Amino acid sequence: MTDESRLEGWACSKAQEIMLREGFRLIRSARSGSNTELRETSLLMARVIAASLVEASAARRVAGE
Repeated sequence: MTDESRLEGWACSKAQEIMLREGFRLIRSARSGSNTELRETSLLMARVIAASLVEASAARRVAGE
């Protein structure tokens, strides 16, 4: 398995993890009817996604790409 394949596998796993965890929180917030909670949950999801992109970028640099 190449470094690129491992990175792609990691990215897919990470995306699934984020969507399951943060997506569920977003659904719960949407159902609660609170605009503030929905906005905060959306921002949290955006931060988690941004952090995973930074992590992927760092991993890619370490892998030598």
